[in-house]
Amino acid sequence: MALMKAKTIPKDAVTLDELEATNYAWDIVNNWNNKLDIWALRYGPVILGACSAIGGVIINRQYRMKLKIGHYGYLSSVIPISVMPGMLTVIYHRQIISTDLLLLKNEGCPICYEMRASALQIGLGVIYPMILGPTSAMMFANRYSTYRVPDLFEGPRVIFKFLSKITKPFMGTIATIAVLQFVTSNVITYFEMKNNFTIRKKISAIEKKIMAEQGLDF
Repeated sequence: MALMKAKTIPKDAVTLDELEATNYAWDIVNNWNNKLDIWALRYGPVILGACSAIGGVIINRQYRMKLKIGHYGYLSSVIPISVMPGMLTVIYHRQIISTDLLLLKNEGCPICYEMRASALQIGLGVIYPMILGPTSAMMFANRYSTYRVPDLFEGPRVIFKFLSKITKPFMGTIATIAVLQFVTSNVITYFEMKNNFTIRKKISAIEKKIMAEQGLDF
C-alpha cells in the first residue's frame, strides 16, 4: 500500500498518525528487495556520518600536530571531536531529513531538504570539530607542556589571536572539508529523494496491476 497525504480520505483508506506512518515508511525501505532502489535511504545517513567523523579526525589531527601533543590524550579528544559528530549526523539526518522526505513534508521541496542537509552536515562535520578541536588541543598542550599556549587570564583577545595564528596554515584544508561535506550531503539527499519517488512509483504500479486484475477502478 502506498503511503500518501490527502485532505479527502477515501472510505476504505487506512489512516495513520505520524509515528505509525514513519514506522510504516521505514519498514518498506528496510524490507525492499532491490537494494539499488533504496541504497541512499538505507546507507546515506551512515555515509554522511562517516564523512563527519573523518572531518573531525582531520581537524583534530591538525591541531594536535601543530601543538606537538603526540599521543597524549588522543582517545579523550577523538571521541567527542570525531565519533560523536559521526553518530549525531547519522541520527539527525535520518530523523529530520530522511524521515521528513519519506513522509513528503515541506511539500516535497528538494531545495529545502538539500539546504537543511547541508547545514546539518557542515555544522557537525566542520563547525563542531572546529570548536572542540582547538579547545581540546590547547588543554592537552598546557597539561603536558608540549607548546606554549596563552592562559585564560590573558584575556579572550590574546587567545583568539593565538587560535587565528595556529589555524591560518590549514584554512585551505578546512575549506576543502566544508566543500566536500556540502557536496556529499547534497548528492546523498538528492538520491534519497530519487529513491523515495522510485519506491512510490513501483508500489503504485503494483497496486494498479492488482486493481486491474480484480476489475476494480484505481
